[in-house]
Amino acid sequence: PFFGTDEEIEKREEMSVFDIFTDKGELYFRTLENEVLKATTAHSKSIVATGGGLPCHDNNMDFILQHGISIYLEWSIAKIITNLRQEVSTRPILAGFAPEHRERNIEALFNQRLPFYEQAALTIEMTGDIEKDKAALIKACRYIW
Repeated sequence: PFFGTDEEIEKREEMSVFDIFTDKGELYFRTLENEVLKATTAHSKSIVATGGGLPCHDNNMDFILQHGISIYLEWSIAKIITNLRQEVSTRPILAGFAPEHRERNIEALFNQRLPFYEQAALTIEMTGDIEKDKAALIKACRYIW
């Protein structure tokens, strides 16, 4: 089965991630992430898509490495910034950044998270070409299983 941790949290809480952050705080959200991540290990051969912060909190990357095979989908920082420009209203951490400093803050946050991402068992360089990226991910999953 496929799980998206953010989607699982939204179903469980009946709220958007943005609203959870706003109404209940980041700590509450990170606790939910941790619980949802651990619940996914009840399923064998599952794929779990996480938010960018999940591997960086509560020893989650250690848990991931102990209970599965992690794949880091590596995007250039320029592509990340371009993609996130369109998602500010749905990304609670980004919404907290002053617009004039947003790109610099995104890059700083990415650099803080990068050491966690680089612990992944596999890294796939994303190109932005949906068909090529999808093929690379499918190939990696076939290799793993």
